[in-house]
Amino acid sequence: MDSDAKCKKCGGDMIQKSRARLFFVGLAMMSSLSIAHFYKLFWAPGIILALTGGYLVVWATLGKARWCRNCKMFNL
Repeated sequence: MDSDAKCKKCGGDMIQKSRARLFFVGLAMMSSLSIAHFYKLFWAPGIILALTGGYLVVWATLGKARWCRNCKMFNL
């Protein structure tokens, strides 16, 4: 991890989370949509979890699992 990584938007310090954990949790959340195929009651929660999981996968890959402490954004 770059300890001197700075936010492109506000110049604040970037904090890094575990990339592997974010990626695999995101994949697990995205796979929850497959349960809705068998149980129609789970469509709404499945869609919400899949979208959130997609965000985590993008954050882990493109955002390098870093986020700004000040503005709560991640750089691409």
